[in-house]
Amino acid sequence: MELETVLYRVEGNVGIVSLNRTKALNAMSKQIFVDLTTAFDAAEKDDNVRCVVVNAEGRAFCAGGDIPEMKGLDNPEAVFDFYNVAGIFMKKMINFVKPTITVAHGAIAGAGTSLLLAGDIALVSDDAMFMVAFGAVGLIPDCAGHWLLPRACGLNMAKELMMTQRAVKAPEMKELGLCNHVYPKDQLMDEAMKLANKIAKGPLNCYSSSKLIMNKSFETNLDDLLQEETEAQAAARLHANGDEGLAAFLEKRKANFQ
Repeated sequence: MELETVLYRVEGNVGIVSLNRTKALNAMSKQIFVDLTTAFDAAEKDDNVRCVVVNAEGRAFCAGGDIPEMKGLDNPEAVFDFYNVAGIFMKKMINFVKPTITVAHGAIAGAGTSLLLAGDIALVSDDAMFMVAFGAVGLIPDCAGHWLLPRACGLNMAKELMMTQRAVKAPEMKELGLCNHVYPKDQLMDEAMKLANKIAKGPLNCYSSSKLIMNKSFETNLDDLLQEETEAQAAARLHANGDEGLAAFLEKRKANFQ
């Protein structure tokens, strides 16, 4: 597997995908989306990987889109090609079959805000700064930002962050629902790995089903959701993990999930 802008490694049952364009503050180029897709494909195919952590090398998580590259998109075909590649990855990450944790420090701007929110759980360092900065360069949120941001912080706050481009510090990020937890920078990855290893021991078939149902819950009426939930619960109950979990509870022991 050849990756130009991303690092990928496996530690135990956790796949770790790291943005690695440090000189560009991990700005999102077309190549980085290609590499992210490749890394996620590898994590999906590896049965040993049961949770994926996305973080970044260098002094910032992601400064946003690659402005010089975007400035060069001077015709409709080029623009559509760039964002189609970005969209393929974002859709894959949001609906990924395994749990995902995004881990961010420093600047989280533009497309980086979408990447952070695309994870199932978002952890940030106490020096994190979140900025929906697209308007500052005459653009609109991308990488599913219009889908992710209102779900995280509500419609009106999403509009405020989009229109003002104001910087949101880590404590307010948690307050607004833009992250789950804030940790000191030197403890951030340790905490992320603790959480990833805990999740990796769970029933992944259940987590996969539930996250897909939750992702559609804003657009699904109650009757359809109950039907899908019942079908998923039937599949969970008849899965080996259902047998193991119920047996472990009755036998007062820890479950050993597949």
